[in-house]
Amino acid sequence: MAQQIAPPLRGGPGEARNPVPQHWELKQAYAAYSFNLRPTVLLTLTVREPKGSSGSWRVSESVLIKKANLLLLWINADLFGRKFLKNGLGFKGFGCIEEQANHQPHAHLAITTPMPPKRFQRFRKALHQKIKKIDLFESTGTDIRLINGDDIDYWRVGNYVAKDGHMITLGPEGIW
Repeated sequence: MAQQIAPPLRGGPGEARNPVPQHWELKQAYAAYSFNLRPTVLLTLTVREPKGSSGSWRVSESVLIKKANLLLLWINADLFGRKFLKNGLGFKGFGCIEEQANHQPHAHLAITTPMPPKRFQRFRKALHQKIKKIDLFESTGTDIRLINGDDIDYWRVGNYVAKDGHMITLGPEGIW
């Protein structure tokens, strides 16, 4: 059963106690969505830090999505076979793209595809092999974690993913 949480109120003594704007409601909706879908893995893809004399470049969300989709295509093919799309296989889930402190975008993906331990190990290995082929990402800025099967963890993942970003959906074809 989905847990109902009242939105926090603003305003001190003697002031009007107004609910916090809709962002709180969106976070709660995403937490409930996460609770219902029960993600198995949380993947974070971070853009490489700009260095050198040209260290002021900024990556657009569309470039991040394009490169992330290429990476996910390669990993899906490794884990599920080259005909994964034809066979209805591949990663599914949801997530967000948000801005880091350096104004570069990064993606959080809550993957809902079942992830037995052997598949997770193959996923981790494929991720660290394939990420080297895409110059936009680096392995030190990538994080992959199994999500425990506790109800509270699903709520936390939903709240984490809904922080301040642009919500996205993940399907076998990639992020959209």
